[in-house]
Amino acid sequence: MSHNFKPGDLAMIVGAYNVPDNIGKQCELIEYLRVEEISGWVDPSDGLRIQNSADGPAWLVVGEGLKSWCGCTGWVLADARHLMPLRGDFTHEQQKAKEAV
Repeated sequence: MSHNFKPGDLAMIVGAYNVPDNIGKQCELIEYLRVEEISGWVDPSDGLRIQNSADGPAWLVVGEGLKSWCGCTGWVLADARHLMPLRGDFTHEQQKAKEAV
């Protein structure tokens, strides 16, 4: 399902390939990275930029308590299919939820 995410959107992590501890945590989408692309965002803990070394494109997301596969905290690369929007232009999905109630 395509959510048409954009930087700044809030989402909940609903799946994971490597770190299931992140499931259920809220995050902010920072940047969509293609394979091997390096982010413009700088990790405040070490001053380094993130490179997507995964097998596919992913969102760089930040949030309290997030853990990356490499042991860093506060950010993770997340596959779009593992993100559920928490706000934004998702009126079709919101309408379906209201109808179900």
